[in-house]
Amino acid sequence: MRGPWTHRDHDVGMSESTLREPWFRPDAALSDRLLAEARREIGPGHELEGVELVACVARCSGCDDTVIRCADDSYTVIHLTWQANELPPWPTCTRIGSFIGLELVMDQHEH
Repeated sequence: MRGPWTHRDHDVGMSESTLREPWFRPDAALSDRLLAEARREIGPGHELEGVELVACVARCSGCDDTVIRCADDSYTVIHLTWQANELPPWPTCTRIGSFIGLELVMDQHEH
């Protein structure tokens, strides 16, 4: 997955060619839909409650995990359920504190 990623990956420097399968960069419409769904599913008591989700940067075609960048420049890999106001721990997620950490998680991702 190493490539011309930049710190603000969703905004500049990231393209599908920089992602290894099964990861891909969603187009703007899908990105907006995934971000809205994540916000809808995160309910009271979820570890992402109160976290500002700002950009959907990647999605796994094999399992539908979605990578979202947070306002504090951390990331989360979230598995959406497509059910509103799930009870924790749903939707499941993994918080990642840095871009380098995200690269490692995506490189080691398995189904």
